[in-house]
Amino acid sequence: MLDLYIVRHGQTDTNKTGKMNGAGTDLPLNDQGIQQVKTLKASLDMNQIDALYTSPLQRAVQTAQILSQEQLPLQIDERLREIDYGDWDGQDEHWLQTHYPQVFDAWGYSTEEYTKYSTGESYAHLGQRLLAFEQDLIKNNPHQKVLLVCHGTVGRVLVQRLLGIDHVSQLVEIANAAMVHLVVHEDSGQVDLRYYNRKAPSNLME
Repeated sequence: MLDLYIVRHGQTDTNKTGKMNGAGTDLPLNDQGIQQVKTLKASLDMNQIDALYTSPLQRAVQTAQILSQEQLPLQIDERLREIDYGDWDGQDEHWLQTHYPQVFDAWGYSTEEYTKYSTGESYAHLGQRLLAFEQDLIKNNPHQKVLLVCHGTVGRVLVQRLLGIDHVSQLVEIANAAMVHLVVHEDSGQVDLRYYNRKAPSNLME
């Protein structure tokens, strides 16, 4: 079986100020984000991790570097890049929710319909690139423990796909520097959820 640990990057200034934080907003972690990831690292045993994949965006790479401390090479994969919100990237989320309430769900997250009012990437396109990543990941990492560092929307859609959940709105967003643990049974294709949105300090390698 494949043990899959998914981590969302630490906080950035756009997370803190409530801005849309997509692929077009490539910022590093802020001071709080760095501390969040350091706290997470203290609850991880990186000696148990066989492979580490990360999005190419600064906030994810920086998170992966803090977690790894050069114990593992970073495998940067473009398919883990956050969804591209187009001309919505960097805009105030509250303003967008007020002006386009029809394309936000009960959690306040943008839905698949948001592309009717923006130049952003569709959820369908995001799903296709994550499908290709999933297939390669499972094929290339049998019976291993793998850590993925990615983003809020990417993490939710990845978990949705792997668990066969009907709609991404059924999942809350993974918090900054929080983790999801899934177990993928390669032979049967069954995927088990061990925990979701867990923060340190706790036993994250159970």
